Amino acid sequence: MKIESRIQGTRMVVQVNGRLDAAWADLLLGTVRDLVREGHHQVRLDASGLEYLSSAGIRSLLKIRRELEAVSGSFGIAPAAPFVQETLRMSGLEALLLVGEEMPADAAEPAAGDNADSGTETSAETVAKTGASPSAVRFEEHILDLLGAVTVTAHAGWRPWQQVLDGACLEVPLSRPRFGLGIGAAGRDAEDIRSRLGDFVAAAGSVAWLPSDGADRPDYLVQNERFLPQLNAIQSLVGEGKFSHLLRFSPAASNACVTLSDLYEQVLRTTRADAAALVCLAEVEGLVGASLARSPGCIQASDQPGEFPELREWLSFCGERVHHQSQVLVVAFFCRDPSHLLAAHLAPVPSRPGLLAHAHAVVLPFRPLPQGVLDLDASVATVFDDNTPLALLHLIDDDRPAVGLGESAFIRGACWCAPIHDLTHITT
Repeated sequence: MKIESRIQGTRMVVQVNGRLDAAWADLLLGTVRDLVREGHHQVRLDASGLEYLSSAGIRSLLKIRRELEAVSGSFGIAPAAPFVQETLRMSGLEALLLVGEEMPADAAEPAAGDNADSGTETSAETVAKTGASPSAVRFEEHILDLLGAVTVTAHAGWRPWQQVLDGACLEVPLSRPRFGLGIGAAGRDAEDIRSRLGDFVAAAGSVAWLPSDGADRPDYLVQNERFLPQLNAIQSLVGEGKFSHLLRFSPAASNACVTLSDLYEQVLRTTRADAAALVCLAEVEGLVGASLARSPGCIQASDQPGEFPELREWLSFCGERVHHQSQVLVVAFFCRDPSHLLAAHLAPVPSRPGLLAHAHAVVLPFRPLPQGVLDLDASVATVFDDNTPLALLHLIDDDRPAVGLGESAFIRGACWCAPIHDLTHITT
C-alpha cells in the first residue's frame, strides 16, 4: 500500500492506494498519529485508490476517528471507491466514516479551541500572541486571569542526606486545585512508608510517585467523588490558586524544541514575575533526570549517601536523554531572585545563571492535546484515564564537561502558569 499526505486548505488529506489489510493497518494508524502529533487535527482519507479493505483496516479507521474526536478534531473518508462505500455500508459504518459533500478546500474551519471555556471569569478576554523563541519554538499566550497567582506551602522535614527523624513526615493533601512535588509515599503513617519514600508529582487531582523499594513504575492516585488523594511527605512544595496564563508551544522549524530553562524564562516574562510556578503537559524531546533508588528513611548514622561512590546506591541517574515522544506532566517552581523565600527549596540551573528551580515529571504514553485554550483539570484527567505512568524523574540540568546530557526539552505542549504571590513554611 502507498500512503501520501498533503495539506488541502485547513485539512490534512491522507491518500491511500492499494490494500488496507492487517499488513498495512498499523502503518496507516502510525502515519496519522504522527500527523496528529504535528498538530493536524482535521484529517480526511482519500480512499479513491483503495483496492481492498479488511476488518483490520476498518478497525484502524475507527481508532483514528476515536483519537481525533478525543482532541476535538475530525476524521472522514472522501472520496471513496465504490467498493469502499459498499464495504462500510454493509458493516454499518457508512455514517461514521464517510463524509458527504466536502466544503471548499480554502473554507475556514473553527479551531478546536475557538469556543473553549478557559474556566475563568475572564475567559472572554482570552487573547493569543504568536512569536518565535530563540529555539525556534512558537508560543501562543492565552490570558486566563490577569489577577491569577498562587501561594506556595513549603515543608522541609528532611534535608539531604541526613537521617529522617521522627516527626519529619507530614500528611499533605493533594486534591484539586492543589499541585506540587516532593518526596513521599502513600500509606497508613510515617512508619509504614519509611522504606518506600520516593519522588512525587501532583496536579489537578492526580498524584504519581515512584516508590524507592525497587519498583520500576510509578504508582498513582486519582481524585474521584469523595476520594481525595494525599501522601505522607518528608519534603514538599505545594501550590494553590488561579493560573494567570496558558502558554501553548509548538515547533516553528524542523527538529526545534523548547528546553526546560527556555520555558522558565518564557513564563517569567509572561507573568512579569521574579518567582513563578507551572504545570505543563508536553510531548518529550528528551528528559534528563534522577530518582531515588533507596528511601531516605533507610539512612543510618554510619551511611554517607551524599558522597561518591555511595551516592550511586541512593540515586539513579538516567545515562542518556530518555522518553522521546512520550507525554509528560511537569510541575515546577522557580525564581531568579536568590533572596526570595522560595530559593531555599530550589537548586541553581547551570544553563541559566541566576535562575533557580525545582521540577518533577511523570511520564505517560503519548496522547495528543486539543488545540486552543484547555482546562487543566480536564486535560490531566484525560491523560491519566486508562493510562499507566511509565516513569517519574526529578529533572536536572546536567552540565558536566564533555559527558553532560544537558537539560530536558519538549516538542509541543500546554503550560499553565502564574506568579507566586506568597510562601508559607511548615515546620515539624
